[in-house]
Amino acid sequence: MKQSESDQIVAAMQERGIPVTYVLYPDEGHGFGRPENALSFAAVAEAFPAEHLGGRLEPFGADLKGSSLVVVEGAEHVPGLAEAIAEPGR
Repeated sequence: MKQSESDQIVAAMQERGIPVTYVLYPDEGHGFGRPENALSFAAVAEAFPAEHLGGRLEPFGADLKGSSLVVVEGAEHVPGLAEAIAEPGR
């Protein structure tokens, strides 16, 4: 999916008051080539089933280290994400 298409989906969700967390990996394409990015995405995505299905959510720890993760929108919807991306050297 092109970023412009993702931008449109996020905007439509926001217009409807639907909470959204939007993350980008600028050095990736349609899949993950870098293990650091795949790990960080899995760590962020883990929050959805934890919140909506009642599962456990592990702290981020070093899961974001070395990834190119950019949180465009909605870090506040993922417990601990805002703090994790603010850590130096992540």
